Amino acid sequence: MKHRILGIDENGLGPLLGPMVVTGTLLESDTHSDLWFGDISDSKMFFRTRSMNNFALVEETAISIFYLLKKKMPSSPLEILRAFCSNNGCTAGNDICTGRIPREFTWADSEKAKKRCFEFSQWASHNNVGIKNVSCVFICPRKLNSFTRNNTKLFLDFLSFCSLIKEVNGKDKLEVEAGKIGGLKFYMPYIRYSMDDFQAEIVTEKESESIYILNRQESSMRVGFFMDVEKKSFPAALSSIAGKYIREISMLSIRKSLNIEGDISGYHDRKTLRQIKGLKLHDIPEECVFRLK
Repeated sequence: MKHRILGIDENGLGPLLGPMVVTGTLLESDTHSDLWFGDISDSKMFFRTRSMNNFALVEETAISIFYLLKKKMPSSPLEILRAFCSNNGCTAGNDICTGRIPREFTWADSEKAKKRCFEFSQWASHNNVGIKNVSCVFICPRKLNSFTRNNTKLFLDFLSFCSLIKEVNGKDKLEVEAGKIGGLKFYMPYIRYSMDDFQAEIVTEKESESIYILNRQESSMRVGFFMDVEKKSFPAALSSIAGKYIREISMLSIRKSLNIEGDISGYHDRKTLRQIKGLKLHDIPEECVFRLK
């Protein structure tokens, strides 16, 4: 019987601008032992500095994740976005987050990307591992800002986690390995609210991990929220890198849309703060650019 493991992680919970991206990667394997490929790791470790080498490594890895999922090379960053994110459309009509994503790869070396795809594919075949689904919930600043005052962005993050779980849940048993949301220890109230058609029981609730069993008719899953999940779970590490890539190509689109020169992260660093000071938005609403909450 195949083991189905869904790794979930988020990118961009606390920046000043740009989207939050919550990603789930579903792996199937013959064993539940901890299998890792090469240098795959948490995107925070994988992408320590905003150097061109690190951008290239993230893009080449995103290409290889797409390759294992679709069994073909992607033609552009836009094709990766559309494959991973089904809900990236702009409701405001200005499309600053995705409308100017490059049609060609920006950082990857084509030969290195092909080699990485081949090595990743060989590793997966040797270990009987398959990527069955990669899905991103793309939450733009406007959606974050319009979320009701009584509900925090951590709750929106959790709802996104649940939507990814529901997307792949079926009759076969599912193991979910997700990152802790804001260091939260107790998840049962949130589970009862958003997964109310399941019977849920607590396995453990502590600082390092919170684990639950959810059952519904013929469906059963074990859902765990782990501190530093990207260091413990290979599918969560893949989600971390895929989500990082989606956020970074979105930041490219945002910078082009706002005529921002040079690279900025969108976080609370000096370079971002300097670039956005006195930024002219013209006809673009402030809530579509900046995190107001």
